[in-house]
Amino acid sequence: SVGKKPPGYTQIDTIRHSDSAQGDAVYTVNCTDAATLATVPRAQWNKGQEATRKSMRDIKDRFPVPLLGTHPDTGSEFINRFVMQWCVEERIDLSRSRPSHKNDNMFIEERNGHVIRKTVGYITLNCPEAVRALNELYDVLTPYLMHFVAVRRMISKERLSSRYRRTYEPKAKTPYQRILEHTTVAMEAKEKLRKEHAKLNPLILKREIEKRVTKVYDIQHRYGRSRSELR
Repeated sequence: SVGKKPPGYTQIDTIRHSDSAQGDAVYTVNCTDAATLATVPRAQWNKGQEATRKSMRDIKDRFPVPLLGTHPDTGSEFINRFVMQWCVEERIDLSRSRPSHKNDNMFIEERNGHVIRKTVGYITLNCPEAVRALNELYDVLTPYLMHFVAVRRMISKERLSSRYRRTYEPKAKTPYQRILEHTTVAMEAKEKLRKEHAKLNPLILKREIEKRVTKVYDIQHRYGRSRSELR
């Protein structure tokens, strides 16, 4: 199980920012470390193979620990020769979920809602100009979540007829705390995080996040296409 592996083994997914399945749209590639719940999202235009590979490269560069493995669903944006070859070159173990087994990726699915939807909302983003603004938002959201947002890690998720029963650990911790406590993480990675933590102010980050969310909405309002234009 990926949840029992050391930090660096992640779950990954795409989120479409559109209320319609038709036409072009902005996507978020969201990546969550199963052991520490460190979350790094990046935005891209549509979900082409090369765009997805670039997002995964950006995620790797921003991840607080070496990226050892990633576990997507069966989406074609991940299961293709571009991404698979990149994972081989970077020595990243690429596995995939079983069809119709949502429990395989329970950590990333929870983070999709609690992080991306909670921050960005369900606004339709259907202009390429929104990609850069969304990534600028993620540039400040990522360290804020890493260092200052404590969460309880899901221990299990089981289906009970029409609903799920989720079990959580008793104490909430930030991904930063989890990484520092984990015995398999190298001291160099921990020291880099400590130095980063000392420079951050959660209030300043929170204000910047709010400002950049507003910018995303403003850009969609300025450049986005209406329903009538999409017909």
